[in-house]
Amino acid sequence: MVVSMYVPALVVILNYVLNFKRNVFKNNNLGLRFVGMKYWLLAPLILLAIVASTYTIPFLFNTDFFKNTTEILTSTEKTGLGVGNWLLNLAIIFGINTLVAPLLNILMFLGEELAWRGFLFPRLLCLFGTKRSFIMGGTIWALWHAGGIMLGWNYPDHPLIGNILMILLCIPMGLIFQYLYFKSKSIFVPALAHGAMNWTAGNFIMFVLADPDYNKLIYGPTGIIGIIIFWIIAITLFRKMDWEKENTFSPNVSTAQNMPVNTLDKVVHNEKSKALFSQ
Repeated sequence: MVVSMYVPALVVILNYVLNFKRNVFKNNNLGLRFVGMKYWLLAPLILLAIVASTYTIPFLFNTDFFKNTTEILTSTEKTGLGVGNWLLNLAIIFGINTLVAPLLNILMFLGEELAWRGFLFPRLLCLFGTKRSFIMGGTIWALWHAGGIMLGWNYPDHPLIGNILMILLCIPMGLIFQYLYFKSKSIFVPALAHGAMNWTAGNFIMFVLADPDYNKLIYGPTGIIGIIIFWIIAITLFRKMDWEKENTFSPNVSTAQNMPVNTLDKVVHNEKSKALFSQ
Protein backbone atom coordinates (compact mmCIF):
# COMPACT_ATOMS: atom_id res chain seq x y z
CA MET A 1 0.00 0.00 0.00
CA VAL A 2 2.76 2.43 0.98
CA VAL A 3 4.67 1.87 -2.26
CA SER A 4 1.55 2.38 -4.36
CA MET A 5 1.08 5.87 -2.89
CA TYR A 6 4.20 7.07 -4.69
CA VAL A 7 3.15 5.79 -8.11
CA PRO A 8 0.74 8.58 -9.21
CA ALA A 9 3.28 11.35 -8.54
CA LEU A 10 6.04 9.31 -10.13
CA VAL A 11 3.97 8.93 -13.30
CA VAL A 12 3.36 12.70 -13.43
CA ILE A 13 7.03 13.54 -12.88
CA LEU A 14 8.22 11.03 -15.48
CA ASN A 15 5.73 12.43 -17.98
CA TYR A 16 6.96 15.95 -17.35
CA VAL A 17 10.60 14.93 -17.77
CA LEU A 18 10.46 12.27 -20.48
CA ASN A 19 7.29 13.06 -22.45
CA PHE A 20 6.50 16.73 -21.95
CA LYS A 21 10.20 17.71 -21.75
CA ARG A 22 9.36 20.24 -19.06
CA ASN A 23 10.55 21.14 -15.59
CA VAL A 24 8.09 20.07 -12.87
CA PHE A 25 8.74 23.39 -11.12
CA LYS A 26 8.02 25.53 -14.20
CA ASN A 27 5.26 28.08 -13.56
CA ASN A 28 4.58 26.23 -10.29
CA ASN A 29 1.91 24.24 -12.14
CA LEU A 30 2.03 21.42 -9.60
CA GLY A 31 2.01 23.55 -6.48
CA LEU A 32 5.51 22.64 -5.31
CA ARG A 33 5.77 25.84 -3.33
CA PHE A 34 6.46 26.72 0.29
CA VAL A 35 3.63 29.24 0.61
CA GLY A 36 0.32 29.53 2.47
CA MET A 37 2.03 28.60 5.70
CA LYS A 38 -1.02 29.14 7.92
CA TYR A 39 -2.74 26.32 6.04
CA TRP A 40 0.16 24.02 6.90
CA LEU A 41 -1.17 24.22 10.46
CA LEU A 42 -4.89 24.62 9.77
CA ALA A 43 -5.29 21.76 7.28
CA PRO A 44 -4.13 18.94 9.62
CA LEU A 45 -6.21 20.38 12.47
CA ILE A 46 -9.30 20.52 10.25
CA LEU A 47 -8.87 16.87 9.29
CA LEU A 48 -8.34 15.94 12.95
CA ALA A 49 -11.66 17.61 13.77
CA ILE A 50 -13.42 15.77 10.95
CA VAL A 51 -11.98 12.39 11.95
CA ALA A 52 -12.83 13.01 15.60
CA SER A 53 -16.43 13.84 14.72
CA THR A 54 -16.86 10.58 12.82
CA TYR A 55 -16.07 8.63 16.00
CA THR A 56 -17.58 11.01 18.55
CA ILE A 57 -21.06 11.00 17.00
CA PRO A 58 -21.60 7.26 17.57
CA PHE A 59 -20.09 7.64 21.08
CA LEU A 60 -22.86 10.13 21.92
CA PHE A 61 -25.40 7.36 21.33
CA ASN A 62 -23.33 4.53 22.79
CA THR A 63 -20.73 5.38 25.44
CA ASP A 64 -19.36 1.84 25.24
CA PHE A 65 -17.99 2.76 21.82
CA PHE A 66 -14.94 4.29 23.55
CA LYS A 67 -12.61 2.74 26.12
CA ASN A 68 -12.97 3.96 29.67
CA THR A 69 -10.37 6.41 31.00
CA THR A 70 -8.39 3.67 32.77
CA GLU A 71 -8.07 1.66 29.55
CA ILE A 72 -7.06 4.78 27.62
CA LEU A 73 -4.42 5.60 30.22
CA THR A 74 -3.02 2.06 30.09
CA SER A 75 -2.83 1.95 26.28
CA THR A 76 -1.33 5.43 25.94
CA GLU A 77 1.28 4.88 28.67
CA LYS A 78 2.65 1.94 26.66
CA THR A 79 3.80 4.37 23.95
CA GLY A 80 6.44 5.84 26.23
CA LEU A 81 4.91 9.29 25.78
CA GLY A 82 2.62 9.13 28.79
CA VAL A 83 2.66 11.69 31.59
CA GLY A 84 0.26 9.90 33.93
CA ASN A 85 -2.94 11.55 32.75
CA TRP A 86 -5.13 9.96 30.09
CA LEU A 87 -6.28 13.25 28.59
CA LEU A 88 -2.79 14.75 28.41
CA ASN A 89 -1.50 11.49 26.97
CA LEU A 90 -4.07 11.68 24.19
CA ALA A 91 -3.26 15.36 23.57
CA ILE A 92 0.43 14.54 23.16
CA ILE A 93 -0.14 11.54 20.91
CA PHE A 94 -2.72 13.25 18.72
CA GLY A 95 -0.63 16.42 18.60
CA ILE A 96 2.39 14.52 17.31
CA ASN A 97 0.40 12.47 14.83
CA THR A 98 -1.58 15.46 13.57
CA LEU A 99 1.21 17.99 13.15
CA VAL A 100 4.53 16.16 13.17
CA ALA A 101 4.02 12.68 11.66
CA PRO A 102 2.39 13.95 8.43
CA LEU A 103 5.27 16.39 7.96
CA LEU A 104 7.90 13.69 8.48
CA ASN A 105 6.07 11.39 6.06
CA ILE A 106 4.98 14.07 3.61
CA LEU A 107 6.62 12.44 0.58
CA MET A 108 4.31 9.44 0.95
CA PHE A 109 1.17 11.55 0.89
CA LEU A 110 2.60 13.90 -1.72
CA GLY A 111 2.72 10.82 -3.92
CA GLU A 112 -1.05 10.99 -4.37
CA GLU A 113 -1.73 14.70 -3.88
CA LEU A 114 0.77 15.82 -6.52
CA ALA A 115 -1.05 13.72 -9.11
CA TRP A 116 -4.71 14.15 -8.13
CA ARG A 117 -4.83 17.70 -6.73
CA GLY A 118 -1.78 19.21 -8.40
CA PHE A 119 -2.00 17.74 -11.91
CA LEU A 120 -5.28 16.01 -12.70
CA PHE A 121 -8.09 18.14 -11.25
CA PRO A 122 -6.84 21.57 -12.43
CA ARG A 123 -6.74 20.22 -15.98
CA LEU A 124 -10.12 18.50 -15.70
CA LEU A 125 -11.50 21.82 -14.50
CA CYS A 126 -10.31 23.49 -17.72
CA LEU A 127 -12.07 20.83 -19.78
CA PHE A 128 -15.28 19.83 -18.04
CA GLY A 129 -16.33 22.52 -15.58
CA THR A 130 -16.53 22.28 -11.82
CA LYS A 131 -19.18 19.69 -10.91
CA ARG A 132 -18.22 17.15 -13.53
CA SER A 133 -14.53 17.58 -12.72
CA PHE A 134 -15.05 16.80 -9.05
CA ILE A 135 -17.11 13.72 -9.87
CA MET A 136 -14.55 12.50 -12.40
CA GLY A 137 -11.53 13.33 -10.25
CA GLY A 138 -13.00 11.74 -7.14
CA THR A 139 -14.02 8.61 -9.03
CA ILE A 140 -10.57 8.22 -10.56
CA TRP A 141 -8.98 8.68 -7.15
CA ALA A 142 -11.31 6.08 -5.62
CA LEU A 143 -10.73 3.57 -8.41
CA TRP A 144 -7.00 3.91 -7.83
CA HIS A 145 -7.70 2.27 -4.44
CA ALA A 146 -9.99 -0.41 -5.88
CA GLY A 147 -7.39 -3.17 -5.75
CA GLY A 148 -6.63 -2.43 -2.13
CA ILE A 149 -10.32 -2.35 -1.24
CA MET A 150 -10.72 -5.76 -2.85
CA LEU A 151 -7.90 -6.98 -0.60
CA GLY A 152 -9.64 -5.67 2.51
CA TRP A 153 -8.38 -2.10 2.99
CA ASN A 154 -10.82 0.24 4.76
CA TYR A 155 -13.80 -2.13 4.37
CA PRO A 156 -12.75 -5.68 5.34
CA ASP A 157 -14.96 -8.42 3.87
CA HIS A 158 -16.95 -5.88 1.82
CA PRO A 159 -15.06 -5.46 -1.48
CA LEU A 160 -18.04 -4.47 -3.64
CA ILE A 161 -19.86 -2.17 -1.22
CA GLY A 162 -16.48 -0.91 -0.08
CA ASN A 163 -15.56 0.31 -3.56
CA ILE A 164 -18.92 2.05 -3.91
CA LEU A 165 -18.45 3.77 -0.55
CA MET A 166 -14.91 4.71 -1.54
CA ILE A 167 -16.21 6.59 -4.57
CA LEU A 168 -18.83 8.35 -2.44
CA LEU A 169 -16.03 9.28 -0.01
CA CYS A 170 -13.35 10.40 -2.46
CA ILE A 171 -15.57 12.89 -4.29
CA PRO A 172 -16.24 15.17 -1.25
CA MET A 173 -12.87 14.48 0.35
CA GLY A 174 -11.16 15.37 -2.93
CA LEU A 175 -13.10 18.63 -3.01
CA ILE A 176 -11.97 19.51 0.52
CA PHE A 177 -8.34 18.73 -0.30
CA GLN A 178 -8.65 20.72 -3.54
CA TYR A 179 -10.05 23.67 -1.60
CA LEU A 180 -7.07 23.57 0.74
CA TYR A 181 -4.70 23.43 -2.24
CA PHE A 182 -6.30 26.30 -4.12
CA LYS A 183 -6.47 28.46 -1.00
CA SER A 184 -2.85 27.82 -0.01
CA LYS A 185 -1.38 27.46 -3.54
CA SER A 186 0.85 24.74 -2.09
CA ILE A 187 0.43 21.05 -2.83
CA PHE A 188 2.11 20.28 0.47
CA VAL A 189 -1.03 21.43 2.31
CA PRO A 190 -3.42 18.71 1.06
CA ALA A 191 -0.60 16.22 1.53
CA LEU A 192 -0.42 17.22 5.21
CA ALA A 193 -4.21 17.01 5.47
CA HIS A 194 -4.16 13.54 3.90
CA GLY A 195 -1.49 12.42 6.33
CA ALA A 196 -3.29 13.86 9.34
CA MET A 197 -6.46 11.99 8.43
CA ASN A 198 -4.65 8.67 8.13
CA TRP A 199 -2.58 9.06 11.29
CA THR A 200 -5.37 10.35 13.54
CA ALA A 201 -7.81 7.66 12.39
CA GLY A 202 -5.19 5.11 13.39
CA ASN A 203 -4.80 6.80 16.77
CA PHE A 204 -8.51 6.50 17.48
CA ILE A 205 -8.44 2.81 16.64
CA MET A 206 -5.37 2.15 18.81
CA PHE A 207 -6.06 4.28 21.85
CA VAL A 208 -9.72 5.34 22.02
CA LEU A 209 -12.10 2.80 20.50
CA ALA A 210 -13.24 -0.07 22.70
CA ASP A 211 -13.44 -2.46 19.75
CA PRO A 212 -10.90 -1.98 16.95
CA ASP A 213 -13.01 -4.32 14.81
CA TYR A 214 -15.95 -1.91 14.71
CA ASN A 215 -18.32 -1.81 11.73
CA LYS A 216 -16.21 0.11 9.22
CA LEU A 217 -19.10 0.40 6.78
CA ILE A 218 -20.84 2.73 9.23
CA TYR A 219 -18.31 4.32 11.59
CA GLY A 220 -15.09 6.25 11.14
CA PRO A 221 -13.97 8.65 8.39
CA THR A 222 -14.41 6.06 5.63
CA GLY A 223 -17.80 4.80 6.86
CA ILE A 224 -21.26 6.15 6.10
CA ILE A 225 -21.11 8.61 9.01
CA GLY A 226 -17.81 9.97 7.76
CA ILE A 227 -19.04 10.18 4.18
CA ILE A 228 -22.07 12.23 5.27
CA ILE A 229 -19.84 14.62 7.24
CA PHE A 230 -17.43 14.99 4.30
CA TRP A 231 -20.35 15.74 1.96
CA ILE A 232 -21.78 18.41 4.27
CA ILE A 233 -18.41 20.15 4.48
CA ALA A 234 -17.72 19.72 0.76
CA ILE A 235 -21.05 21.23 -0.30
CA THR A 236 -20.40 24.20 1.97
CA LEU A 237 -16.92 24.75 0.55
CA PHE A 238 -18.13 24.21 -3.01
CA ARG A 239 -20.38 27.25 -2.70
CA LYS A 240 -17.67 29.41 -1.13
CA MET A 241 -15.14 29.37 -3.97
CA ASP A 242 -14.99 30.44 -7.60
CA TRP A 243 -13.18 27.29 -8.63
CA GLU A 244 -12.31 28.29 -12.16
CA LYS A 245 -10.94 31.63 -10.97
CA GLU A 246 -8.83 29.96 -8.28
CA ASN A 247 -7.54 27.25 -10.61
CA THR A 248 -3.78 26.94 -10.22
CA PHE A 249 -3.34 25.83 -13.84
CA SER A 250 -3.68 28.25 -16.73
CA PRO A 251 -3.28 26.77 -20.22
CA ASN A 252 -1.55 28.71 -22.93
CA VAL A 253 -3.90 30.96 -24.85
CA SER A 254 -3.01 29.14 -28.04
CA THR A 255 -4.21 25.85 -26.59
CA ALA A 256 -7.26 27.21 -24.84
CA GLN A 257 -8.88 29.56 -27.32
CA ASN A 258 -12.10 28.31 -28.86
CA MET A 259 -11.82 25.11 -26.85
CA PRO A 260 -15.30 23.66 -26.19
CA VAL A 261 -16.05 23.33 -22.48
CA ASN A 262 -18.61 21.05 -20.82
CA THR A 263 -19.22 19.17 -24.07
CA LEU A 264 -17.61 15.78 -23.69
CA ASP A 265 -17.91 14.56 -27.27
CA LYS A 266 -16.35 17.74 -28.68
CA VAL A 267 -13.54 17.77 -26.13
CA VAL A 268 -12.59 14.19 -26.82
CA HIS A 269 -12.20 14.96 -30.53
CA ASN A 270 -10.51 18.30 -30.06
CA GLU A 271 -6.74 18.08 -30.29
CA LYS A 272 -6.39 21.31 -28.32
CA SER A 273 -7.74 19.63 -25.21
CA LYS A 274 -4.88 17.14 -25.31
CA ALA A 275 -2.41 20.00 -24.99
CA LEU A 276 -3.70 20.70 -21.48
CA PHE A 277 -2.09 17.49 -20.31
CA SER A 278 1.29 18.34 -21.80
CA GLN A 279 1.75 21.57 -19.85
